[in-house]
Amino acid sequence: MKFFGGSWKTNSIVVKLMIAFVLVILPLYGISILITHYSSKQMQTEVENAHDSKLHFYHNHLQFELERMSGLVNEFSFDETMSTLSTRAAIMSKYEITSSLNDIHKKLGQIMVTSPYISDVVYYVPALQKRVSAVDGIRSVGDEEWKSLLATMGNLNGELSASANDLYFLKSNPYNMNHEEPPNFILGIRLSAVELKKRLQQLSETGGSDITLSFGDKHEVVISSSEQAVSTGLLQKLPSEPQDSLQVTRYESDHNLYYSLYDSDHSFTLTSSIAEEVLQAPLERYKLWLWMLTLMSMVIIIIFSLSIYKSIHKPLSALVKGFRMAEQGQPGVHIPHSRRDEFGYLYSRFNHMIERLHILIEENYVARIRTSEAELKHLQSQIQPHFLYNSLFSIKQMAEVENVELIQEFTDYLGQYFRYMSRDSHTEVSLGEEMDHAMVYAAIQKIRFGSRVQLLIEDMNAEYRSISIPRVIVQPIVENVFEHALSKRSQGGILKLSYQTAQDRLSIFIEDDGDQLTDEMLNHLHHAFQESTQKQEDKEITGLFNVNQRLRIKFGTGYGLIARRSDLGGLCIIVNVPWKGELANAADADRR
Repeated sequence: MKFFGGSWKTNSIVVKLMIAFVLVILPLYGISILITHYSSKQMQTEVENAHDSKLHFYHNHLQFELERMSGLVNEFSFDETMSTLSTRAAIMSKYEITSSLNDIHKKLGQIMVTSPYISDVVYYVPALQKRVSAVDGIRSVGDEEWKSLLATMGNLNGELSASANDLYFLKSNPYNMNHEEPPNFILGIRLSAVELKKRLQQLSETGGSDITLSFGDKHEVVISSSEQAVSTGLLQKLPSEPQDSLQVTRYESDHNLYYSLYDSDHSFTLTSSIAEEVLQAPLERYKLWLWMLTLMSMVIIIIFSLSIYKSIHKPLSALVKGFRMAEQGQPGVHIPHSRRDEFGYLYSRFNHMIERLHILIEENYVARIRTSEAELKHLQSQIQPHFLYNSLFSIKQMAEVENVELIQEFTDYLGQYFRYMSRDSHTEVSLGEEMDHAMVYAAIQKIRFGSRVQLLIEDMNAEYRSISIPRVIVQPIVENVFEHALSKRSQGGILKLSYQTAQDRLSIFIEDDGDQLTDEMLNHLHHAFQESTQKQEDKEITGLFNVNQRLRIKFGTGYGLIARRSDLGGLCIIVNVPWKGELANAADADRR
């Protein structure tokens, strides 16, 4: 896992901190999304409820005004002057007729001022061919005008009538289905389309919607708050069936939402239209806030990551790097710092620990070298007296039988042996010299044991002779074979010595066919070599244990002795040493 040019492992404490922080942020972010979604839906519902309330408010207001105007028409249709003028005109003088018409004109004016939605009040007297208007006054008219107005009476399936795009409350007396017969009078209140539109515009100023008022089942008269009224075809799709209670119907078309309210008593429909983008505006605003919250969360995470990287990961990486360098044995490990926090304390303690560790390593190395030299001297002191006594005893026996030639050969080997063992000034020799010494020892023992012992010695490759090893390594192992495996054999004793290479090491196999080795003894010997531990009572393996210790000190724990059962049936000791000079030196450097 890469981060800012560094490498983070998934099990790093910094990664765990980051994951914990994200796990804390995610629920809060999820709750914010839910709140935003709920708030946007709530806002959208509030907008829809506002449209419903707006339609209901205007409906109640308009219904009240229409019922009042309807009541005025019915009330004044029973006015004595208006209802009897047509029948009394024949017995009235011209002055009386004019006086009555003026009186009616005043009453029409009184009706007009009762509501801002009344643009004019008209009164027709077909018998006198007169028309009285609250706005235009009194004038003569022909039959076509009142007939055309009377023909529209109730054409909107209600009290309202539509004539030449004007809306009227009409009342005739007497009511007659035959519009060709003149009634006594026609009283009508004309609604003000201008005032209706003005009120619609006032309602549509808030909410960003357009309101349309249409009259009639087929929406014959349409008044809108804007220049672009809802099309008649779309209005006809809206339900206009009478309902027990007034309900707002929602309809969606052409990326617009329509809210419709139908009044069956007065046969009019209120329709509010709003663009989806206007209705979705609160939701878009909440979405913007959500994106801002997301951006802020990302910024916080990045800032937190940078803070963690600089305050924890970077100094912790320096400390881990220092430990890794120390594990690899690199000298001069030191972490420079000027920090005064907890990491500063750790750095100073680490540097002090490394310095102290180097001192202890040097002291331990010197102690081990001295121990190795002391073990060698001790080994020599153990070997020389023991071997000397046996050799002198053998010479005595040969002298008794007057075998001069064998004495000469034996003493020659014995001289070579003691000359090699007395070289105290040299602690290391070549493998060739060590093997020659071991073969001299084997030859001496062969003379002692005679035909009871057979030596199977493989010639050593000249390439191995230059390997540098500690002195007296192979000879103690050969001595162990003669002492514990072959000395008690009356015949058939075999000592076998062979070589084998694998990768960077040379293995020297020293085997015998002894029959006294048990599995318990073999396991004990193998454990002693692996654990580098020896009990005080294990005097029989002291020589082998010392050899193993010296090889491990010289070449490292990867080398030394291995014990196993030989194919001949006895013990097989494997001596492992590095067989390439550069590898041997590297092993020695690692040990140091």
